[in-house]
Amino acid sequence: MLQRFKRRSALLLPVLASLTLFGGGLTALALMYNLEANASDNSLEAVERRGYLRVGVDASIGGAYMFWNPTTEYYDGFEWDIAQQLAQQLGVQVRPVNIPWTDQLEALRRNRVDLVLSARERGSIANREFTDSQAYYRSPQRLLVRTEDAQKLTSLRSLVGKRLGVVADSGGAAVVETYNRNRGNAVRLFSSRDMERLLRLLTNRRIDAILIDEPVAAWQVQQSQGQRGARLAMVGRPLLPVDLVGVLESKDQALKAAVDRAIDRMRQVGTLKSILQQWNLWDSTSSTAPSESSAGSRNLTSLTTMPSWDFQSHRILLVSVNVT
Repeated sequence: MLQRFKRRSALLLPVLASLTLFGGGLTALALMYNLEANASDNSLEAVERRGYLRVGVDASIGGAYMFWNPTTEYYDGFEWDIAQQLAQQLGVQVRPVNIPWTDQLEALRRNRVDLVLSARERGSIANREFTDSQAYYRSPQRLLVRTEDAQKLTSLRSLVGKRLGVVADSGGAAVVETYNRNRGNAVRLFSSRDMERLLRLLTNRRIDAILIDEPVAAWQVQQSQGQRGARLAMVGRPLLPVDLVGVLESKDQALKAAVDRAIDRMRQVGTLKSILQQWNLWDSTSSTAPSESSAGSRNLTSLTTMPSWDFQSHRILLVSVNVT
């Protein structure tokens, strides 16, 4: 293939020279270099020849994203289901490579994995070395409360004067901090980096609710059904939905195109819907299901004004958030 391109490049050179005379040289040269880059990109071919797609995951993220299932003694979660379906669409097997979240991009750079699928938000990586796939899920923030409070605690407004837990530096924290900034610290905010601690405080009635990623909230609701103590419920409208994407190296355009086509196909035939329904993640976001046309769009529901979002520090920079 590369030799064929070189012959084609030789034929293009006289054309490029003539275009230069008429001021079109830069455009033509850019076209030639793009063709050369595409011709030398064997990222998809390498996966097909190998027979499996190496997917970077982090099982410590937990349900319902990705986790280690002690019953099956293997990976589980909706992102794992999506990874399997992606590989199937590409006609290969999937091979998970468990890598801490903070080390995954370096693993991509060192060619240890082909794709990272690990709760990555669209646009969160500034480094041009990497590129996002199409979105496979739009993840909002949801209120998690004790079932006994599910009818009365359904919004931030209903939590005025009450204690609300958030994960430090998360999307949920940004929403509540902005809400409080506009309303004089109306909600009593409790912030922690320890999700297990937040859950203990909620079940022990030390806090009244948690604002957390929908996959985590849905998973905790499911887990609480079979445990002693307070049962949990997910309530209220979805807030601040963000697109979740796979991450690849920017140079692997052939593989990216194949992954994007696979996600498109999964969306068209209902595979994505089926997976998200299985994990109780479809209903709240079906009206704003992810698509390529919605790239970068993170509209808040109903009365919420979309902020300018700083992905690096998870802070809202300039907003007026009106959440009922």
